[in-house]
Amino acid sequence: SELDRMCGGGFFRDSVTLVSGATGTGKTLLVTNFLAGGVAAGERALLVDYEESRGQLFRNARGWGVDFGAMESDGRLKIVCIYPEAQNLPDHLLMIRELVEEFKPDRIAIDSLSALERIAPETGFREFLISLTSFIKKREIAGLCTATDKSLVGGQSASEQHISTLTDSIILLRYIQERHLMNRGIMVLKMRGSEHDKQIR
Repeated sequence: SELDRMCGGGFFRDSVTLVSGATGTGKTLLVTNFLAGGVAAGERALLVDYEESRGQLFRNARGWGVDFGAMESDGRLKIVCIYPEAQNLPDHLLMIRELVEEFKPDRIAIDSLSALERIAPETGFREFLISLTSFIKKREIAGLCTATDKSLVGGQSASEQHISTLTDSIILLRYIQERHLMNRGIMVLKMRGSEHDKQIR
């Protein structure tokens, strides 16, 4: 895909990628393609979603030509939707670990870290991120985490500032103003271990 080309060949195992962007820039679409791409390659994929319901996720995926239901029925995909407020941060981490140990995915997506950030003190959130990224890498899983940028055209949220130092790759999704139009752009800001495209597309 075009994103794989921009990333210098795609996503690596035992690495964590941050996808950051304002609402509506395409984070959920990128997560959907990340999961579907893994399943198409014969991998097992896990999604932990803190933003949308299963109904919303499945409906959005169908609109993009992706059948999450069939993937789950085949045992290649597992989707868990939970409210951030349902439990504290250590329990969320424990839940993710247990899901990974049980399902044994090759890739995992977490949407979004910003939702978890709302329920945690700053120091506790950073400790959570360190534990989460370390766990994903230790299990040799390809990880994709999203963060919602509150600015429409740029800037970093607290979650971006924290996780940008812990992730191997950063993909920015931005609105780009061109004359009287607002278009969406994508840029690979950081990609460890590969020659990546540094242009905004």
